[in-house]
Amino acid sequence: MPLAAALLLPALLAGCASGPTAEITRFNLGAPIPRETVVIEAAPGLDARGLEFASIAAGVQSELAAIGFAAADSPAGAGYIAVVSLEQVVRDGPPRGPALSIGIGGGSFGRGGGVGGGIAVPVGAPRTSELRQTRLSIRLRRRSDASVVWEGRAVEDLPADAAASSIASAVPRLARALLADFPGRNGETIRVKTGGPR
Repeated sequence: MPLAAALLLPALLAGCASGPTAEITRFNLGAPIPRETVVIEAAPGLDARGLEFASIAAGVQSELAAIGFAAADSPAGAGYIAVVSLEQVVRDGPPRGPALSIGIGGGSFGRGGGVGGGIAVPVGAPRTSELRQTRLSIRLRRRSDASVVWEGRAVEDLPADAAASSIASAVPRLARALLADFPGRNGETIRVKTGGPR
């Protein structure tokens, strides 16, 4: 294996192993939260009747059910209302290398042999990668008195052209990370891996 490839391989493997991560922040009252049925509600700004929110709600409901909050048969019979907010923004990421480089070779020759060498010269300005930031927030409140018992938000940055940054892929993954070890430590912000299975 060429030396350059041998040196590059561990870095590539490390990058694959690390996977995507999200910043998680959660708030609670420090009291036990009994597992009861829940209904999903769209936060202001989301179209609760649209197909997109139906996909968002299904992703969140699946992860809530996994930790004991089953879907209510009707809003009137729910123990909790989970108010869900989702935002996605695309922004410039860190600069990447130039789009093109050319090699310039050189050498000197004398009696009995020669010495060769070369350098790569970048051509053009560095390219800028785009990142899609996904922010998922869930606010859990009692239906009986509308009091908030738990709230959490998850923020993840991925390449804008990555399939994993789509809403259909991001919502279940972020909801799973957000609800892991529910209810979590009040006010603590942590960074967790989001790429693995439940």
